[in-house]
Amino acid sequence: MNTRADLLSKLASTKPGVDNRSLIQGMVKEPAVALHMTKVGPSWLDPIINFLKNGKLPEDEKEAKALRREAAKYATIQGQLFKKGLSQPLLKCLHPEQADYVLREVHKECCGHHIGGKALARKLIRAGYYWPSMMVDSKEFVKKCVKC
Repeated sequence: MNTRADLLSKLASTKPGVDNRSLIQGMVKEPAVALHMTKVGPSWLDPIINFLKNGKLPEDEKEAKALRREAAKYATIQGQLFKKGLSQPLLKCLHPEQADYVLREVHKECCGHHIGGKALARKLIRAGYYWPSMMVDSKEFVKKCVKC
């Protein structure tokens, strides 16, 4: 009578590829949450992407030098900006509108445990996301959360 529960328990306790012919296991190759933007206003991403794609620099020498230095920390892959790190994989750089959605999802919805601000920012980094004001935004988001 409990064949479904037995199958589920066997599935949870086995590793993929270890003689489990009777069980169906699959690997997800695409992210579970897809972000699509329709209207995008100016953001912190624009100067870096313009420099990396087109080589455009600001007129002011100090700003141009600072942008060159900052852009060395980033890479574009298929039109998407990623932040490089020494001890971490590439982090997907988010537009401010995308950041609000990801904050909400990680804090409350599918991944939610209603954690604190610093822990939320670290969890976002482990999830593979980045934006410059991540720590401040996470702390403010947690302060506004009614359940927290």
